[in-house]
Amino acid sequence: MESRTSWSFAGSFEYRLNRVAGLEIESTAVPTLKSDFPGARILASAGVTGSAISVLTSPSSSVTSSIIFPTIFPQPRFANQRGRAVIFTNNVRVHIPTTADRLDPYFVAGGGISNVRHTADYIYNPFIYSLADLTALGLSVPIPSIPIRTITQPIKTSSNALALTIGGGVGVRVRSHLWVEGDLRMFRLLGNEDQNAGRFGVGVRYRF
Repeated sequence: MESRTSWSFAGSFEYRLNRVAGLEIESTAVPTLKSDFPGARILASAGVTGSAISVLTSPSSSVTSSIIFPTIFPQPRFANQRGRAVIFTNNVRVHIPTTADRLDPYFVAGGGISNVRHTADYIYNPFIYSLADLTALGLSVPIPSIPIRTITQPIKTSSNALALTIGGGVGVRVRSHLWVEGDLRMFRLLGNEDQNAGRFGVGVRYRF
């Protein structure tokens, strides 16, 4: 999500209690969610760095030699980050009476559940380097980097959260049972980290 825009699709069914109020079941799907994999920024900048230093002292001389043993830098990163989201809500739909038969403004509020799934390829491309400083012999011998094969691991995460929605719109009748609607919704996903999502769309509604 993270202030990005993606296509979404929604479908709903409403049972009218009277001319003003109705109960609505709605499902919203975002098939291509443009969002970073959770923890991508942290892991992408993290690395296992360190070295082991051994100090050797010759008993017959005062010459000291230090050797830095090989060190591994994992350099992990994420690629092909993608995801999808599905939001299912039960809403109360309030129709605002007007004098125009062709217009139907309405207000919607409700709640339900959401499922957000992220997938990515975790690429681990480490290399090893070492540098032996042989001061005992008066030599400095660098050993070049030794590459290791690239490891790619597909990973995914899925989370469910309580979803609240509020919004509204207006419908325009184009046929006796056919309406074209403009709709604006705000979703609040209450998980470990609360998220907000907005949806604006145009749809077609058929009244039986």
